[in-house]
Amino acid sequence: MVIIYKDSSAYLPLQNERILGFYSSKFEFLLNKENISYRIIDYRHPPFGVSDNFKNYDDWKGDYFVARFGHELSDKEYHSKNYDVIYDYYGENMWPNKQTYYYYDDKIRQYELLKKYDRHIPSVICNNLDELLSDVSVGTVVKSTYGAGGSSCFYIWEKEHLNHIEEYISNSYNSEKFFPCIIQEYIDYDWEYIIFSTGDEIYGYKKNVLKKYSSPNSFPYNFPNEGTWDQFEYLRPVEESERLSVGRIYGKRYNPEHIVLDEKELNPDLIQFILNIKNELNTPNLKFDMINGKVFEFSYLYTDTMSMIPTLNNNLYTVYNSEFNSFEEKGIGDISHWKWVQAKTVLKHLGIIK
Repeated sequence: MVIIYKDSSAYLPLQNERILGFYSSKFEFLLNKENISYRIIDYRHPPFGVSDNFKNYDDWKGDYFVARFGHELSDKEYHSKNYDVIYDYYGENMWPNKQTYYYYDDKIRQYELLKKYDRHIPSVICNNLDELLSDVSVGTVVKSTYGAGGSSCFYIWEKEHLNHIEEYISNSYNSEKFFPCIIQEYIDYDWEYIIFSTGDEIYGYKKNVLKKYSSPNSFPYNFPNEGTWDQFEYLRPVEESERLSVGRIYGKRYNPEHIVLDEKELNPDLIQFILNIKNELNTPNLKFDMINGKVFEFSYLYTDTMSMIPTLNNNLYTVYNSEFNSFEEKGIGDISHWKWVQAKTVLKHLGIIK
């Protein structure tokens, strides 16, 4: 029996439902296809909805447990309270396992791990507002340890900004739980690297970055404070017919240029680092966000945006296969391929399917 934790609809914008689907529905589809029994539990109902009595329920008990534990606050409150109980029961027969979950959505913990591999960005940790006000300076970026997508950080590039730190915190996604946070020196870079390790394959792309920001909170993707798509700034010409899809993919952001990574950029040192992290966490899938060879965030779950990249390089991408220690070019294909690839590798990793 496989227990599937039904993830919150809060992680899935309505416009992306056709493209991505819920993680839980992907697992459900694949298990139905293999005629494997499963049961779905919902974070909004018992036992998660009554976490103090969690141990009194049996619906969450089976042979395997798979979940997309997201960082939307109402969901995180439940699963963070109950994770240890679930892991004590399932051990490594659950996803995410304990090592992976420990580092999930926690920049401070990730920073400590990345230091072992010299892939970290030097950071100062601040536990409260007084520490932040004492240590922050012009030319630094402030990030809450929790949150994703650039929604809980701000960039201080001029002295006047130092007078508005509390305002920038209040504008952040998780303003009520902003601390602890980290301060990092601003790094000047032209390309952000998005690297995926899915099962045995490592691949990715790079996107160029915008270096003009309308406000500290608009960093790093130039989020507007308000407005419509017509007011957004693009790094490349965007046809009117394309703007809707751009908006669906990037939300309120500009549309950068994307280039798939080649064999030279997927170099041996980088590949070995990724494999080391995967082995240490014992997880089938990871996504790394990198600049200048340093990692500023990684996650065990992600939107596989390879399928959304405009046609480049004859619609091919370079993939390193760790099983065969070789490179090959593969077709980017359509969205249906990427929609299932993560869920399949999770079930294979656990030995539920072959």
